Formats: sequence, C-alpha cells, structure tokens
Amino acid sequence: MLRAIPFIFLGLFTIACGGSHRSPPMGLPKSGRLVDDRPVGAGWVNLISSPDDWNYESKNWQFHDGILHGDYNGGKFHSYAYSKTTYKNFELQAVVRMSGNGANSGVCIRIHPTDFDNAPGYQVDMGPGYWGCLWEERREEMVQKYPTALADKLVRADDWNHYYIIARGHHIQAWLNGVKTIDTVHVNGFSEGSIGLQLCHGDKHTVVDVKTLSLRILP
Repeated sequence: MLRAIPFIFLGLFTIACGGSHRSPPMGLPKSGRLVDDRPVGAGWVNLISSPDDWNYESKNWQFHDGILHGDYNGGKFHSYAYSKTTYKNFELQAVVRMSGNGANSGVCIRIHPTDFDNAPGYQVDMGPGYWGCLWEERREEMVQKYPTALADKLVRADDWNHYYIIARGHHIQAWLNGVKTIDTVHVNGFSEGSIGLQLCHGDKHTVVDVKTLSLRILP
C-alpha cells in the first residue's frame, strides 16, 4: 500500500503538468482576470482612450464613448485599425463583440502594416472556424488551430467575449473566455509590432465593438 502512494502522486503530477492527453484546459491566470471588464492591478494602459494613438479608416472605424467600433461590408480589401506605437513583450486584455453576415475579425498583435489592407503578423482570430486560433496574416497562416467544436462551446454569439493574451519572446499564449486555446513557441514570427483589429475582406459584413483593449508591458 505504501509503495502505491508515490505512483498516485506521480500520476497527479503528470496530469497537472500536461504530460497526459487527459489534462484539463488551463484556467485563466489571476493576471488575466477582469472586474467590470477592466484589468486588475497596476501598469495597465488603455489603448483605445484616444483615436490620436491609432491609424484607421474613419469610414469603417469610429471611437465613441470609450468604445472602438468597426463596421464594414467587405469587398476586395481588408480594413485594419492599428496602434501607432509598437510593442514587444506584453499582456493584452480584449473584450470584443462581433456580429454580421459571415463576420470575421481578429485581435492583431505584432503586426507590420504597410497600409489599411496589408498587415502581416499575428491575429488571435475571431469568426466561425477561427475562434481561439492563432493566425499569421500574409505569412504562415494557421499557426495553431483550436478545435471548432470546442470553440463553439466557449463563444458567446453576438455578445461580449474576452481574450487574454501573453506575448513574451516567441512564446504566444491566449485564453478565450477563461479557457486556454493558444500555447505555442513560433520562432518565425515577428517579435515586435503594432496592436490592432481587423475587418475582413470578402463577401461578408463584419461589425466589431471593442470596449476593453488594455496592455501591460512585460520585462
């Protein structure tokens, strides 16, 4: 009986450390929690407090009462809104709502836009078949796929959804509504760039509202 105890604890340790395929999804870290849709703790900067800090097309994007609002009927080109400041290692909190016919968007990190249509870099993705995934626009495309059936259980359709993102070096992690969906080391990706939002091209209508977009620098 005594010999079985180390085995039991070893099994628990293996599951907790992700050494078993039966490991449960990692819950949201304390640093990623929100109170009234705002981050807790010192050092957080509200990225959407002023439109002066952003590059965007005013016909598709507006800042109003602390919310960044995007509305785009699609077409040949994308429409990106992105920060004038670039960031390297950070935590990012995003509370977003998306609706529309065939809507597709994404919380963009470390992007290198050349214009409002072309923004190579990462997207923590949004849209049917894309929620919870890490996409690299104009580069390697799907970096890490999260199962659609699982994402469908997490997403609140036409309602507010929360992404918590950590980017440190080439290690990217993200939680969708409290469940970790992205955890990858992608050495070919950009290590610095702008933060942004995408309104996708194509035959679709995408409406996006962002009421929280807060960033905290990591050492």
